[in-house]
Amino acid sequence: MTGKGVCWTTRNLDEGKRKKILGERLASLCKKAYELSILCDVKVSIISFTPGETDNFTWPSLTEANEIVTNYLACPEKQRQYKLVEHEAYLQSIVNDREKEIMELEKMAEEKEMENLFNQLVEGRKRFDEFDVCDIKGLLNLFNDKRAKLDQMEMQLSGNVANEIGANDNYAGEENDGHPN
Repeated sequence: MTGKGVCWTTRNLDEGKRKKILGERLASLCKKAYELSILCDVKVSIISFTPGETDNFTWPSLTEANEIVTNYLACPEKQRQYKLVEHEAYLQSIVNDREKEIMELEKMAEEKEMENLFNQLVEGRKRFDEFDVCDIKGLLNLFNDKRAKLDQMEMQLSGNVANEIGANDNYAGEENDGHPN
């Protein structure tokens, strides 16, 4: 088991330290199980057997753990498998949604950072040789996006100008219909 970048191995520790670590881990596990039961409205139980020990650990209590296990085993096998798949699919959909949100936030942060770098470049506070390769690639993408927006605006303006010229030609034709004014 790993934790915070450190590999935890208890095989070489004395019995007292191992029991202390087990107690801490079980307390942490119980806290997470409680949170899970509240957040997801599910029944959670923890049963821990330690070899050579007569006292086993159960959470929330021995009675509730027995009840949860009994209810689970009372369900038909097909229903148990369905529930497992259903929960896995539900959790995967949550993970997928969160990943999309994170990607969108990262994209927005990247765009803001590139806008900031662009403004620093335009204002003369930074020079191109001060940027790293990633910044330059990001700026090139920003330049391309800005250029595409400018081209799109240019096309819209040319279309509006062409429409105005066409409208003026129609009015000019009415004024110049061959009759003297």
